[in-house]
Amino acid sequence: MYNLRYHIASLVAVFVALAVGLLLGSIVSEAGVISSQRTALVAGLQAEFDALRSDAKTLASTNEALSSFANDAVPSIVNGVLSGRTVMVIAGPDDADTAARASEAIRLAGGNVAMATFTGPGLSLGDPAVSAAVAKDLGLSAASVDATRVMDALASEWSTAGAARPVTKAMVASGGLKLDGLAATSTVSGTAVTAVFDGTPDPWVIRLANAMTDSTRFAVGVDTTAHVGGSARAAKAAGMSGVDDVDTALGRVSFAWVLSGRAAGLFGESTGATARYPSPLFVQ
Repeated sequence: MYNLRYHIASLVAVFVALAVGLLLGSIVSEAGVISSQRTALVAGLQAEFDALRSDAKTLASTNEALSSFANDAVPSIVNGVLSGRTVMVIAGPDDADTAARASEAIRLAGGNVAMATFTGPGLSLGDPAVSAAVAKDLGLSAASVDATRVMDALASEWSTAGAARPVTKAMVASGGLKLDGLAATSTVSGTAVTAVFDGTPDPWVIRLANAMTDSTRFAVGVDTTAHVGGSARAAKAAGMSGVDDVDTALGRVSFAWVLSGRAAGLFGESTGATARYPSPLFVQ
């Protein structure tokens, strides 16, 4: 026998069934939409990836062409810029590669290379034999020899025409210094500093380079992209210039421009660099 309670229960059951049906239908519909959206997203990302990969190949090809062009053009750009100049590269035993790259850049620009290699930090004065030899030449006791006096003597001997160079000879004879390419009648007309000891630029070599700087003689701290010793930044901090990528085409141009007095600043790839290279290169 049917009663009101039965009809109410039947109606409730019908509405519950409808609700469940709507919910299930909505879930199935949403799943289809999500699946469709996921497919579209994947397709879009794949298209973007393919476009980026194509752009990367084009960019790599363009960069390779620009690099080749720069390497071909640099010899003509710097040709003769350092003609008639003797540039001294001041190095240490641990930065031979950087010194070699700087020497190549000097020769490329038509300059002459003089190489001064200190065997130890602080102008090698930590070696008792070197201190004793220099003290004897200066008429001092070994205990009273200081780096400032030796630095001043070397700067004078290397930048004064016809100087006898007694301190230089004493340091070479005692093993504190190796000197090549500086003829007795030559003077230093520019300085490139690469000397690094225990991973730190030698402050006394920086000061020595600064002491030989004037209105016609310029100094530059040098690093390469492969060996960042910090000489470029140290030189800039001391009021000179720096080039941190002398092993690149742009770096060789910057290097020649600084040593010829055409530009000043910190050039290269490091943070805080003035620019990648001096611009404009040619001033009308």
